[in-house]
Amino acid sequence: MKLSDCNLHGIMVVVFVMLSINSTSAVTKFNVLNFGAKPNGRTDSIDGFLKAWNTTCGSADSSFIYVPKGQYLVGSLEFKGKCRSSEIIIRIDGTIVAPLDYGVLGNWFSFEGVTGFSITGAGAFDAKGPSLWACKVPTLTHVLLVPRYSFFLSFL
Repeated sequence: MKLSDCNLHGIMVVVFVMLSINSTSAVTKFNVLNFGAKPNGRTDSIDGFLKAWNTTCGSADSSFIYVPKGQYLVGSLEFKGKCRSSEIIIRIDGTIVAPLDYGVLGNWFSFEGVTGFSITGAGAFDAKGPSLWACKVPTLTHVLLVPRYSFFLSFL
């Protein structure tokens, strides 16, 4: 069976349209490993995460930061906007680990002035909870623990 010229032209138009749509909806990917993050759980990876964020935030394309499998030691980290990208996704497939000295953390992860942002993936945040449990006051039988939430709202 032979394709007619009409069918061939129709197929070419469909392929051209699909390629055009794909090129206009670019998604830029940034891997934290390419910015110096180390997945060994011992080396502070804050610089790698900040460099990946700053590059992503400065991109005009929809972008995502990828955190592959591994353990990433990350201290206090502040992600700041206003970003050029209208959509930023952080995909975490590894584990982000807090330092053992919780006194240096303040707000471990915070986001300020960021819109169009989401976190996804199969990873985890390890805040080293058991090390905090050891510091409770032994003479008290009832200790009221009040959770602390920090968040920022962005208004245009």
